[in-house]
Parts: sequence; C-alpha cells; structure tokens
Amino acid sequence: MNRPSLPVLTALLLVALAGSTATAIAQSDDKAHQTSASISPTVDFRSARWLSDRDIINDNAEVIASVSDLILDRGSGRIEYAIIKTSGNYGTSGKLVTVPYTSLRWEAGDKDRFVLAATTEQLTLFPEYTAERWNAMRDGSKKDENGLRDRLEADNKSSGDPYAGSLENSVNTRIEGEITGVERVRTTTFGEQVEVSIKTTDGSTKRVAIGPSWFVNATNAAPMRGDKVVVDAMSLPRDPEQLLAASNYRSGNRELRLRDASGSPTWALKTIESNGQSYSAPYSRYLPISKITGLKVDCRGDDCGKVNDVILDRHSGQIAFLSIDPNQNFLGISDTKRLLPWSIATVTLDDIVRIDASKDMVLQSPETPADITTLSNGTHAERVYKAFNVPAPRFDPAEKRVDNRMSDPSNAWGHDGAVNGAIERSAVTSMQGSVLDITDVKFDNGTAPARAIKVRSLDKSQGDYLVLLGPVTYMNNQRTMCKVGDSIKLDAYRTTIDNRQYWLARSVDCNSIRVVLVDGNNAPAWAQR
Repeated sequence: MNRPSLPVLTALLLVALAGSTATAIAQSDDKAHQTSASISPTVDFRSARWLSDRDIINDNAEVIASVSDLILDRGSGRIEYAIIKTSGNYGTSGKLVTVPYTSLRWEAGDKDRFVLAATTEQLTLFPEYTAERWNAMRDGSKKDENGLRDRLEADNKSSGDPYAGSLENSVNTRIEGEITGVERVRTTTFGEQVEVSIKTTDGSTKRVAIGPSWFVNATNAAPMRGDKVVVDAMSLPRDPEQLLAASNYRSGNRELRLRDASGSPTWALKTIESNGQSYSAPYSRYLPISKITGLKVDCRGDDCGKVNDVILDRHSGQIAFLSIDPNQNFLGISDTKRLLPWSIATVTLDDIVRIDASKDMVLQSPETPADITTLSNGTHAERVYKAFNVPAPRFDPAEKRVDNRMSDPSNAWGHDGAVNGAIERSAVTSMQGSVLDITDVKFDNGTAPARAIKVRSLDKSQGDYLVLLGPVTYMNNQRTMCKVGDSIKLDAYRTTIDNRQYWLARSVDCNSIRVVLVDGNNAPAWAQR
C-alpha cells in the first residue's frame, strides 16, 4: 500500500475534528421507558404571530423593514428565511423580500427588534416574495422570475445524501414488522434525517434510515409508532450500528419510494410525487409558517381539530410546539388549547397535520398558557414532552449560511478543481485506529490549506496515516465530531496535490456518527451544487 509523503504540518490551536454532529429526537414506543425531557435554560419561547410582527433596524438603529412571515424547513421546523416588508422610499409602500434568517440578530436590550446589516436600497436586491409567486413555485417547470426558487433549490441540493458512496456493495433485504421508535436525527451537512426502529416478525430490532425529514414528513406515509410496515432496504456494510437505508417503505395502502435500484435518492429529483400530485422540490421542502395555522389535525386517523398557533424558540429559530384547538366542546366554544411537541407532528403537502399520538393523549396533554413566555421557565414545557414520551430537542442556534458550491475550476478544492479531478477511484483504502492529531496542511502554488487527521492504525505494521478531510474554510463551519484519542474508521481515496499523493477521506465514522465527505459520484460535501 502506497502512503503519501507528509508535508510540514501546522498544529491547530483547537484540537477538534470538524464534522457533522447528529442529535436524535426520538419518538419511542408508548410503553417504553420515558426519556429525559429537560429544557435548555437559554430558550425563549414565543408565538409565531409575535415573531412575525417584529421591526428590523440597521446598525444605525434606523427601522428599515418589518417581519411579515417566516419560511420553515417542513421537516425540521427550523426557520430558514424571513419574509420582510421593506420600508419604502419617498412615500412608497415597500415590498416583500426574503432574507436568510441567520442574517438577522436580536437587538441588545429589551426592544425585541431584529438587526440586519443592510440599507433599504440593499434590501431590494433580495428575492421578492408574493403569494402568487410562491404558489407558482409548486410547478417546477415554470420560469423563476426573481431567483427565489433558484435560491431554495440550491439550498435543498446542498444537503445531499448521507449514504452516497456507501451503497455500492450493499445487499438488498426486506424487513417486516412494527415500528417501535421514530428518530429525527439532525446533521450539519445533510439536514435532518428520519430513522426508525422496527421490531421484526422474528423478534429482532432493525434500525432503518428512511430519508430527509422534509421529504418523508411531507407525505401521508410518514412513519409513526405502531405502524405495521414492509420495508425494502439496502445494507450499509461498514456502519458500526448496522443501519439499513430504505429504498421503499409501505404501511397498509401508504407507500413511499425512496431510492432507485442503484441507490440514488428520490428526493434528489427536481419534482416530488405525492398522492398523485407533482411538486417542485423547494415547494415540497419549504413552507411559510402562516400556512400552518388553521390546518386540520389528524391523530392516528381521528379528527383532532385544527392548529391554533405555532410556538418557537426565538434564538434558534426552531419550532418547539403546536398549540391545538381540539374541537372538544360543542362548536368548539371555550375549547382548551393543548400543546403538542413538534417532534411528533408532520405537515403533509395536502395540508394535513398528522400527529403521532392518539386523540386521548392530545386531550390530556398540558394546556397552552395564556402567556407563551412562561414556557421558558419552570416545568410546563418539560411536561409536554413527557406526556408524549419524547425527549426535548436541543435548541441549538442555526449555523450561519455559507456558500459551499465552489465550482470555479481555478479553485483547486472546487467541484471541477484539481483536487477532485485527481481522485483515483480505483485507489481506495479502509483504515481503523485512533486519532493521534488534527492538523492543518499547507500546500504550494496557491492551493488552499486542508484540515487533516493523523491516525494510528490498529495494524501496527501499517504505521500512521495522514488523511485530508477537506478545505479548512469548509471544515471550520462544521461541528466537532472527534478528538485526539478517539477510535475512528475511515474510507479514503487517493488524490494528488502539487505532485504529491495524499489520502482524502471519503467517509468518517467516529463516536457513532458517520460523515460522508466525498460521495460515490466524486462530489465533495464542500462543493455540492
């Protein structure tokens, strides 16, 4: 086995390997032991109505716009964009434009206003929003007049497929049984993923990755605890937890096609099919929050009323709860509003909110307080999660948006650059050992530095390996996955930089987290287009 020569290494001040963290929001079986439902002390719960009525100032404390609505990821419930109304000039009324939610920050003090580093004139450069244009986006064949759909399509594509490149030698299998748990696994690189636990007919339990939550939960086939299912799946041979990747999912007459025979994901197509209807991918994934209020609620087949309000943590921009009017009393008069965790709710493309709980559970859930801010203190919020036997999510601040679609051939790390072009697909190796060091590697001739990891192989005859992970500019925007001393498994390709050979990580397994950095089509995570 040829090993690459080692250039001079620059030790990092922070000994941390950047990768995708995965936080699981689990829905376990109703009879299972209850998991922790503790709430982070830094949350600040507010209603969507309150959040959609905030002023926006610039760095000079001048009001330049106001929030009109918020655009969510349909699966994760995280705010991706704010729809804001600009302040018009010279008596004009302004217009609605969309800005990334992470570009906004809260003003210091108690004025409850957003701050955006922009002028009124600069706001006009952002994509314009109208209800007509949003509805027209449903048809992916129509021309995008102002770039909003193009931007959302680019964001959607950047999440990629966490198992690309891992299914080449997979074995197909069929699983039949009952779903005992549903998890929404958050990753930095690939978005939120749905995984299920299935108790099979022979008594064993299989864990199956279904797909991105925005894609899975937009359909009426979204998995729920207690569902009897038949799942066609593909093995992930090197996954330490023996996870399977579903290609087709069926529960009764509800079916969800997830991958084709080659393992390519259905959600990567430009058009999504659901219940005999076609939708563009961005329309399927993203949803104005105002459209959720008033939707009908279905509790495992029973009518549970409608959504009365949506409650978010304003710091993370993450939905925490739905407030439900269960229509318990005659004509709904004086109904008690009930709180439900977002992690048991799905919003389908045909505008139904499906709840993974019985109607009796909903009617017995904690009430929605008159003052939503009281949920941020005490045990009220924790009782909501415990009532449905699900853990409270981590309300982590959203990552700042960075443009990883580096396609300029003059950029060595770009999609068409020298590093990617020099990958030898026939020269692939697997490594297993412990992390010795995390370093930055500098190159000559203008190639941007790379984050690298030094691994001591379990096979002492192989010595130590230096494996490049990706460009430092990309890795700095990822979260910590490994540290020195951790056990690690890697698959790596060989590539050439400045006439020297290096190993370039294809995938990394560390601390029960798997990160795919270069997929089976040689598309690096930092250069997804």
